[in-house]
Amino acid sequence: MADSQLNQSHWNIRSSQYLGEISALCFLHLPSHLSSLPYLLAGSGSQLILYDLESENMIKSFQVFEGIRVHGIICGLPDNALTYKVVVCGEKRVKLFNLSFELVSNSNSQSQPECCVNLSLIHSLPRFSHWVLDVLFIKDHCLAIGCSDNSVQIWNLSKSSLILLVQSPDRCLLYSMRLWGDNLGALQIASGTIFNEIIVWKVIYQHDCSSLTSPVKDCMNLSTSNSDFVNCLDQQYKAVHICRLGGHEGSIFRIVWSSGGAKLVSVSDDRSARIWTIHVQQDDFDDKREVVGPVLFGHSARIWDCCISDSLIISAGEDCTCRVWSLDGKQLRMIKEHIGRGIWRCLYDPNSSLLVTAGFDSAIKVHQLHTFIYKTLDLDGDTESKDIMDGAQISTICIPNLMEHAGLMDSKSEYVRSLYFKCEDTIYVATNHGYLYHALLSETGGVKWTKLVRVIGEVPVVCMDLLSNNLSENYCGIDDWIALGDGKGNMTVVGVTGDPSSPKVACTFTWSAGAERQLLGTYWCKSLGCRYVFTTDPKGVLKLWRLYDASIAVCHDSGSITLIAEFPSCFGIRIMCLDASFEEEVLVCGDLRGNLVLFPLLKDVLLCMSATSGLKISPLSYFKGAHGISSMSNISLARLSYNQIEIRSTGADGCICYLEYDKDQGSFEFIGMKQVKELSLIESVSADFKSVDDLANCNYAAGFASTDFIIWNLITEAKVVQIPCGGWRRPHSYYLGDVPELRNCFAYVKDEIIYIHRQWLPGNVKKIFPQNLHLQFHGREMHSLCFVYENLQVKANEVEDLADKSSWIATGCEDGTVRLTRFTPEMENWSTSKLLGEHVGGSAVRSICFLSKTHIIASDLSNMPGLEKGQNATSDSKQNPFLLVSVGAKRVLTSWLLRNRRLDENEEIYPGQKHDRCGAGYKPTVEHCSSMSFRWLSTDMPMKRPINGGREKIVSTAENVSSLDNDADTGSTFTEKGESKTCLENKYEDDWRYLAVTAFLVKSSGSRLTVCFVVVACSDATLALRALVLPHRLWFDVALFASMPSPVLALQHAVVPMRMPSKGNIQMGSLFIVISGATDGSIAFWDITESVETFVQRVSSLNIEKFIDCQKRPRTGRGSQGGRQWRSLNSSMSKGRFSGNSVTKKAGDAANRDFLSCGISSESNDTDISKNCSQAIHNSLLELETSRTDSLPEICQIQPIHVMNNVHQSGVNCLHLSGMDCQGSENGFLFGIVSGGDDQALNCFQLKLIQSSTDLGSKVMTPENIESTIQPKSIENQTQNYQIRFFNHYRIASAHGSAIKGIWTDGTWVFSTGLDQRIRCWLIGEHGELTEHAHQIISVPEPEALDARVCGRNHYQIAVAGRGTK
Repeated sequence: MADSQLNQSHWNIRSSQYLGEISALCFLHLPSHLSSLPYLLAGSGSQLILYDLESENMIKSFQVFEGIRVHGIICGLPDNALTYKVVVCGEKRVKLFNLSFELVSNSNSQSQPECCVNLSLIHSLPRFSHWVLDVLFIKDHCLAIGCSDNSVQIWNLSKSSLILLVQSPDRCLLYSMRLWGDNLGALQIASGTIFNEIIVWKVIYQHDCSSLTSPVKDCMNLSTSNSDFVNCLDQQYKAVHICRLGGHEGSIFRIVWSSGGAKLVSVSDDRSARIWTIHVQQDDFDDKREVVGPVLFGHSARIWDCCISDSLIISAGEDCTCRVWSLDGKQLRMIKEHIGRGIWRCLYDPNSSLLVTAGFDSAIKVHQLHTFIYKTLDLDGDTESKDIMDGAQISTICIPNLMEHAGLMDSKSEYVRSLYFKCEDTIYVATNHGYLYHALLSETGGVKWTKLVRVIGEVPVVCMDLLSNNLSENYCGIDDWIALGDGKGNMTVVGVTGDPSSPKVACTFTWSAGAERQLLGTYWCKSLGCRYVFTTDPKGVLKLWRLYDASIAVCHDSGSITLIAEFPSCFGIRIMCLDASFEEEVLVCGDLRGNLVLFPLLKDVLLCMSATSGLKISPLSYFKGAHGISSMSNISLARLSYNQIEIRSTGADGCICYLEYDKDQGSFEFIGMKQVKELSLIESVSADFKSVDDLANCNYAAGFASTDFIIWNLITEAKVVQIPCGGWRRPHSYYLGDVPELRNCFAYVKDEIIYIHRQWLPGNVKKIFPQNLHLQFHGREMHSLCFVYENLQVKANEVEDLADKSSWIATGCEDGTVRLTRFTPEMENWSTSKLLGEHVGGSAVRSICFLSKTHIIASDLSNMPGLEKGQNATSDSKQNPFLLVSVGAKRVLTSWLLRNRRLDENEEIYPGQKHDRCGAGYKPTVEHCSSMSFRWLSTDMPMKRPINGGREKIVSTAENVSSLDNDADTGSTFTEKGESKTCLENKYEDDWRYLAVTAFLVKSSGSRLTVCFVVVACSDATLALRALVLPHRLWFDVALFASMPSPVLALQHAVVPMRMPSKGNIQMGSLFIVISGATDGSIAFWDITESVETFVQRVSSLNIEKFIDCQKRPRTGRGSQGGRQWRSLNSSMSKGRFSGNSVTKKAGDAANRDFLSCGISSESNDTDISKNCSQAIHNSLLELETSRTDSLPEICQIQPIHVMNNVHQSGVNCLHLSGMDCQGSENGFLFGIVSGGDDQALNCFQLKLIQSSTDLGSKVMTPENIESTIQPKSIENQTQNYQIRFFNHYRIASAHGSAIKGIWTDGTWVFSTGLDQRIRCWLIGEHGELTEHAHQIISVPEPEALDARVCGRNHYQIAVAGRGTK
């Protein structure tokens, strides 16, 4: 296949930046006129990355090793103002570099000069025999290097020679070592041994001839300029013990010295950090044990790193937390912002108070630790206290009547029922005595109270809401509108005007809004303005009231209050939040059980053009269990298009959900979800001022975790504020400024005291902490990845446009997460990474694939216009659904739908927008090219249940696929996933997992249904063909593959357009072939054409709309398993019957009619409609299960058409099929197949699929006639009338030095990777032979997967994933 030009070309591999764990950190202090904050050096993989902490930018990255991880960085004192010596160590290698900074003047004289950075190699020391644990610069241009055999070597940097080797008398292996001192005489060594103890020793001069040291011959040839030091080295040195520190119960992973060398801090596998005080006496070096000082407990897993300053101790561990301790062992702060396997490194700079953490998730977080001042708050009666903690002002205030009250509280005491921030210095407070107060806060912590009104009857205020003039444009000349609901069911609306120091009541409205104790909530809607207010009761009835127009005249009576409409929820559950749109004429509500209800809100009704008032308006649609069974806390809506509305909701399950409502179809669709695992309740989300109407651009989430109030930055994944307050049940309020890191307020009530936390820094503050310097990625190992194409086809001889240069890569991780990451070739860096979602229960993702083509199957095979020989039957790409399918542990199969949106030409791209604004991956915003993401589509997961006993009877495809009938009462060869009877369900299945997946899209011409066929390989050595019917998201079991002797690790498929025989006529059709590679080294070929075509034709003829789609949103395991409906489904299932999430309804069934009639569009106004609806669903499911028990069909079985045995000596880890090459009408179609296995071998052969002769009397070669090795033989399928021929087999026995884990081919090139951490590029010759043209050592440890992308003629992008990606 390769021409002479390819053979003569010079090929090379250019490496990009590694995206994975951060393994080393070091500060670099530049002169103050260049930077007020230090620079940061970070080691990631084999690279050294330089960051400017002041500008938050990456300056440059340098490749310092090949395939060796950087695990130590040490910076020496600068030789001059702008040149530093940097030592980088990795495993057994040490390199010395010069890091120089050069100021370059710009052409613009007014701009500051640019700083150019250069890293040059000075010395590369010889490979050490043991791992290097620590390096220290000492005087006289020497370097002290500590190794894991408990030895220290002294190297002269000027000559790059070893001048001294000192071996500790305790010859044992070490986990850690740390050196301290600035010269050889003061050098102290702390060694953490494998025996869970620390040996502190030093090197001393001796006059006798001891053999504990080994002076090197080169030391005699040193320059006489350092005569004192040279003479010293001529003598013998010995190692002496200072003390032995015991107390740890696990391996000691890290040791640090204090700046004076008098203290040690050690961290261990036993989850503790210990502080030791070292007493060094020059005349006594006896081995003695020191008593440990404070022991720091708090981490829940192993502690990896620590650092110490004069006042603080920092520890970081596997539990993803970084903890700040005082020297007496008291924990001051805990930071938890990393994910995955933990925080590897922490670093603290006392001068700037900067704390840097980095870990397995590739993120580098920068915090600034402010001075902590702790004072005991004086909570007595009328005193007001102020405190400063972490830059925030803390004050306590009391309501006026309480300050006059003496003694303990009783039932008649006044206390706060509700409070609401208007701005950073103004709070409205309502009490149980019916008072409404205005509180003006001063900078000194004082407060000025103003009593505004008291509700009629002096009853307690139950609910309150505020509409301020800075929130709504239609405020009728009033500064603030306050709505109060009391215990008697009365509503009071107060309009407040005037200066904040002297507020005045402009108008009040009071009316009866409900029965006593039935008024639970009142809500303003800023889009409707101050003339409309909502009230709600416990039964889910929402009332809309129209107020008197206060802009015309001030009115104190309540005669102009009109009840416009009532909105009864179909669930009968209390409404917790709402939002409305005047232009879109809709009202959307969220209730206490996570349900979402949408009502019509006509303009005629709002403007009171209707003759009747108090209309009872039924819902248009609803979405049950949007937040599971957890309460909704906030909801927002915005226009997405002329007929679509976008809805964002938050709830007590810690999730942000996104939905779309289609006006034409009148239905909801769940399109995305973001889990904020640090919050158990999200009260609201906020965005910057530029994206107010873009619901996907959420920057911050405010809510609660246990008893703490937290503000979380959704972009940097960092905690902004954490305030202990006792939980969300206490009255509280918060107010966020434009930059919540600098400006935020929070108030809560405890007993009779109002506690106020205020941080309101001036706008000229330049730095915002915390920062995220490096892209956050998966926190664990990845098992699979694939390229996602914006432009589906880039031919080998074409040149990419600007939009195609950026690559999107989907990855699946061990922790169950699926991410979409963007690589920008111009920057040679990863620009953004967004979390699409997570598998149920965090089950590991083992395989992932991308579906971009939809293949057409004619509904009438006698007529398929427009198809010719060699033409692939695909539909218009503009209408194709692009899917991502991921499978993994617990037999979880999840599908994702591509959402690719082009930015408008007039849309502004914000220069400071470095990251995706929505971690859920719903609607990302990137640079000037396209915006790509996926949304969750559906999840298939079997239910946990024991066996009914033995395997089910399986019948062949040929006997049963033709016996289908369109009548709903007859059976089908396929069963819906909810009623499948498969051999996969024959035992406890908790440990079964999917190992591989391949999928393709098929559509019947003339049908709006698209079927995604998914072939999955399970760890119990079974293969299954499943189908996802779109857009209804229904799962079906289509067929089972014949039992395999070993589990399958790799799957591929091919779809080939062929002329199919049917009743004497030659017609066009597609041939569907599946290729599998198993752990016994065999490769099998399967023909699934008949099952696919039969399923598509039959499902197109069914009334698929009659099937119930129960699964509407992802199952997250946080109280969101579909709510009560899921429990009712489970209770109605008979044992061993259901294994999925959907239930089939028969057309015309009475139970089906009952179910359909219980929808929310019913005209009934009964508030118990939800009870009737739920009961109807439950009864219909019971009747359905009973009626279909005996009519379930049996799953058909597919036999392999050919099996190649012993292709590999052990498992086939990876398999890839090249694109189809049409050889003409007579020569058929040619494919290239490559495979790699545990035996380090690489196999390459070609497969040709040709049309067989129509003479049925010709000899048919069965699989039994094929030898176990690959020969130029052929097999013929008489039913489908085609032949498969194998030829040009080529095998490389030792293609890699270890197991091959990933492979890819396009028919010209083959790219492979293995556990030897190498990528190899092979060129396929004319007769199938492979020639290696290039290889490269990669920084990805333990590679697990490889994929490639054609970018143009002889230009490819190759991605490798394992412990990180590159």
